Amino acid sequence: MSEGLRVACLVPSATDLAVRLGLNVVGVSHECDHPAVRGLPVLTRSRVAAARPDGPGAGEVDLAVRAAVAEGGPLYLVDRARLAALAPDVVLSQALCDVCAARADSGDLPRGARLLELTACTLAGLHRDVRAVAELCGVAESGELCVAEVAAELSGLLLNDRSRRPRVVTLEWSDPPFLGGHWVPELVEIAGGEHLLSGTGERSRVTTWDEVSAADPEVVVFMPCGYSLDAAVAEAKSLPGLPGALWATAAGRLFSRCTPDSVVAGARVLAAVLRGVEVEGLARRIRP
Repeated sequence: MSEGLRVACLVPSATDLAVRLGLNVVGVSHECDHPAVRGLPVLTRSRVAAARPDGPGAGEVDLAVRAAVAEGGPLYLVDRARLAALAPDVVLSQALCDVCAARADSGDLPRGARLLELTACTLAGLHRDVRAVAELCGVAESGELCVAEVAAELSGLLLNDRSRRPRVVTLEWSDPPFLGGHWVPELVEIAGGEHLLSGTGERSRVTTWDEVSAADPEVVVFMPCGYSLDAAVAEAKSLPGLPGALWATAAGRLFSRCTPDSVVAGARVLAAVLRGVEVEGLARRIRP
């Protein structure tokens, strides 16, 4: 990474984008998992435990989140003292989902630091975020190159499109079931599928198993927010019987953040799923 402006990242998507642009990252969130920032100071923590096979389940996490929201205050806390000690020039946060990641406010900012909130909920929004971060950090050319590379890679998938599009439902949570939203329907379309029940840019919403069944999907892709493949597979096996083939994916790497690398990888994995091909470490068929 470069020795330019000092950048603090409060969400994984910000860290992934900063690394892609070669920025000087000095601090990260507790959920940031990019190998390039391993060992950097951690600036956030969650008030709610994450779902995991040996801990709280999806339903328990949902209830805990709802209770925390009802009490008021943020779900994620920023270590203001540690952030100030790092003296960042730029703080990257997000303004998309208060449930999924930390969001900074003016009280969290060290003196002289500039705040930029990522807002992408579509691929066009991702391009805007890339350009905004690159311009603020003085690497505008790198931003334009990144946007062009993402567009070219996704266009390559479009060239392999088929005339018949499998009907697809994506699920971002299981208890209660949430439909995939934001950029996920767009990735399904790029991969060659017809996304059911929600459209590009729409927020993820609660659904019912009856609604999913009535849509009669040929493929159901389980992509629980933040999960590894193993965790998604374990939970997918307990889902009720649904029409079509059920797949589990490593959503934490592919669909839980809107970044250049994740949207390209996510679209490629979806294209493989729609061909019936498992992807090592990223996608596995559960049934039939």
